[in-house]
Amino acid sequence: MPKARLDTRFLSHACCPDGKRKETYFDTSMRGLCLEVRVSGGRTFYLRYRDTRGKTRYAKLADAQHVTLPQARTLCDRMRNKIAMGIDPLAERAVKRQVPTFADFARDRYMPFSQANKRSWQTDDTLIRTHLIPAFGSKHLDEITTEDVLTMQQAGLTAGAAPGSVNRRLILLRYMFNLAWRDWKIAGVTENPTHGIRLLKENNKKERYVRAEEVKRLYHEVCKSQNTMLKHIVAYLLLTGARRNEALHATWQDVDLVKGMWRIPETKSGYARHLPLNDGAMAVLQQVQGCSRSQYIFGNPKTGKPYVHVFYAWNTARKKAGLPDVRLHDLRHTLASLLINNGRSIYEVQKLLGHTQIKTTQRYAHLTQETLLDASNIGTAAMAATLGMGSHGDVIQGRLC
Repeated sequence: MPKARLDTRFLSHACCPDGKRKETYFDTSMRGLCLEVRVSGGRTFYLRYRDTRGKTRYAKLADAQHVTLPQARTLCDRMRNKIAMGIDPLAERAVKRQVPTFADFARDRYMPFSQANKRSWQTDDTLIRTHLIPAFGSKHLDEITTEDVLTMQQAGLTAGAAPGSVNRRLILLRYMFNLAWRDWKIAGVTENPTHGIRLLKENNKKERYVRAEEVKRLYHEVCKSQNTMLKHIVAYLLLTGARRNEALHATWQDVDLVKGMWRIPETKSGYARHLPLNDGAMAVLQQVQGCSRSQYIFGNPKTGKPYVHVFYAWNTARKKAGLPDVRLHDLRHTLASLLINNGRSIYEVQKLLGHTQIKTTQRYAHLTQETLLDASNIGTAAMAATLGMGSHGDVIQGRLC
């Protein structure tokens, strides 16, 4: 273990002894600093130290060709300070080497998890491939900063994406980092860079409610459709408030016609739910039962398989009814609106629609102008009675003062 005072002169003359591949010289003027000289001519500064278990370790400081001796001493000081604070430089570097790039993490860890646990995994795959990997793919997870995320958000808006689309990218990225950081304890990931970044305000949420006269017009055209199953599907959606695919994939095994109960095995939330079938829905099922030749309630009469979609037939009927903007999903909104306007509580509607959060139901809690006017008149009548006035007109004419 040769010792030497490392100075400019020594560095210029130091060489590897004959018969050796390398030699390490330990500085006599600075504890732990050493210079490795190789037969190839390469030279590297190291720090020798003992880790928390008392084992002797060598941590690389820098190549002698890239730093001066004073700079090497500064690096040595900094690393010794870290060690004094309980930070093992070799362990720290080992952790750094384990941190995956975003692209590797998405491919090897997140997507297998998404496919196994999320019905919407294909949406995740599309968002990751088309938006997140182009923005972060080559970066290691611990290199992605809040500023990087804000840049992605702004780039999406600049490219013309709607606020809702940009928000979906942020929500997915936030979820992925929460898994990497909190749940899976991925090496080197100590925080979520999306923390504190707010979602963009969205003003594009569609809330279309089909009025009574529109329902009549629409159903009249639906009944004339060449798709003989469409009228049953539309009626069932209107009467139950179910989602399109919940109805299209419903089987006779899922319904109990005696108890009037429908078990929906796969919902948007991923959990099965049970929906009581009202008299109208039961009547639809009885009509279909006589002509169904499939295990699927609304199966295609020709193939016996469930419809992938009924858009063409639906689109034709809604255009003929003069309602080209009405979507099948709006039938679900319409039922919610009717229930609220007829005095049912928002919690009852939440249960019937299968919402996990009340705020989702509140979007559908649309009160008609007639309902609001009735409520207002009730308030006026109550005020008139309180003040001892004979009629609503007394209040309207300004006699409150």
